[in-house]
Amino acid sequence: MLGKLITVVAVVMLTIAGFGCKKKPAPPAAPAATPGQPAAPKAEVKSQAEYNEMAKKQITKDNMQTELDKVEKEVQQEGLR
Repeated sequence: MLGKLITVVAVVMLTIAGFGCKKKPAPPAAPAATPGQPAAPKAEVKSQAEYNEMAKKQITKDNMQTELDKVEKEVQQEGLR
């Protein structure tokens, strides 16, 4: 009886170890730029301060309502998707 229990426990442990030890394949590396070809441009990420400065320059008291209407329209369109 004890021998069967030990065998069952050993089989279960080996099965768990076998499934748990599989490594996921590494994601493919980005292709390197070949000599003579420039590297792909990287996306520029702006900070909150940069967005605030840009907004201060683009939005004035004169066009404030128009800009607000544009933003509201964009939000409504995103909500419909």
